[in-house]
Amino acid sequence: MRRRLLAGTAALPLVALAVTFGLSTRARAATGTIPSAVRDLDVAAMALFDAAEGGRWLVARQAMERARTAAEAMGAVESAYVGAGGQINNFFQARNNLTGDLIEAKTALSVKDRRWLVSSADRIAARAGELAQPFAEQANVFIPRIEALLFLARRMRRALVWQDDIGFGVAQDDFKRLWQTLRDELDKESAGKVRALDDALSRVSVSRSRTDLKSLYAAIQGLRELVG
Repeated sequence: MRRRLLAGTAALPLVALAVTFGLSTRARAATGTIPSAVRDLDVAAMALFDAAEGGRWLVARQAMERARTAAEAMGAVESAYVGAGGQINNFFQARNNLTGDLIEAKTALSVKDRRWLVSSADRIAARAGELAQPFAEQANVFIPRIEALLFLARRMRRALVWQDDIGFGVAQDDFKRLWQTLRDELDKESAGKVRALDDALSRVSVSRSRTDLKSLYAAIQGLRELVG
């Protein structure tokens, strides 16, 4: 059964979490690296998301296979996740949810339901974020808030596919509020990356196009790579 949640509603807990982590403004030295299986899952989920947006079913099947392979490798991540400070019950919950999300994505792909597959891919990407969280928290205090920006950008992209104007507006407003609290701090890290995100956000405010939203997502990823 499809889980059709409002775009903005699901964003609120993660935004609150990100702001909590943002109370400290001093970066810490990295003490852990996000495991390759988690990174692979994130990459595969976004490839699946991109393919679903464009209705490119062969590419979507390939991305689906990569996501499945990454999920199968997640068992080896357990000890590192706990060692990074993650709770074992959270790890098992994320893995269990991921299994369900992959089954749903496979079903959506089999019937070539574009909107359903976008929503499933969004959740798979969110699971990758959950599994990466303990490692990201160790690396830099900016990372949780940047992850929240990525989450909200995906919500806008999903809302565009679903033609959900209300959900798009909620996610966009949350994005702008979070970005306003973060940009001045990050401007000290890289003014160029911040300007790129500002420019992409301005274009999205004028044109809710898939291309502009992908550019916004890419700009956020550029910041994540810089500080992480």
